[in-house]
Amino acid sequence: MKGWMKVASKTVCLKFREHEWFGKTCLALYKIKSRYLRKIIRIILLSQAGAEVYSVVLREIFEKHHQVKLGLYSYGILSVNIPPGTIVGRYTSVAGGLLVINGSHPTKRKSSHPFFFNPGFGYVDKLLIERRSKLIIGNDVYIGLNVTIMPSVTVIGDGAVIAAGSVVVKDVPPYAVVGGNPAKILRYRFTLEIIEKIQASKWWEKNIEELKADKKEFAGFLKDLQ
Repeated sequence: MKGWMKVASKTVCLKFREHEWFGKTCLALYKIKSRYLRKIIRIILLSQAGAEVYSVVLREIFEKHHQVKLGLYSYGILSVNIPPGTIVGRYTSVAGGLLVINGSHPTKRKSSHPFFFNPGFGYVDKLLIERRSKLIIGNDVYIGLNVTIMPSVTVIGDGAVIAAGSVVVKDVPPYAVVGGNPAKILRYRFTLEIIEKIQASKWWEKNIEELKADKKEFAGFLKDLQ
């Protein structure tokens, strides 16, 4: 994450190149089921300026081996502990300190202690609570600093904004701005008419080079809509 701000510069964007031989080597080595080796490979890949934003190899590794699907140009996810089953769209920005809670201690039983639900302690034979099975974070979502996403959340819609320090306890609609503990809808980014037009356009399906090539369309990203 230390170098992600450098990615915003034109120089880094133009210089990032993912060499085919390097990518194939990383993918081949990652098949070896060594936690230490895999960690080293991730560190090497992420150390390249711009890799978290542009790297196709990183995305293939996380999808195949960690069941985390990350859309192109999205960043901030691969440097935190994200549970399997997570899907993140394209052009999504995640600031530091994101915490995704995978499951909660039971509160309706005699005890909430993990002795009585977590087999890792050796007192029960299997996990006796439900863990998160999926989390879908849409396209062009912005998640601020130190946000916590609770197990009850399964979907954060396209274009949503999560204010810094929020504790998200329920699904977030597209283009909603939420904040607080528990997080509540503060407002929507645009009118319903504009939201529907943006969603219908599905602009995030285009690569940044395509958007940049169309001067009129690219200019639409550089000014307020309302």
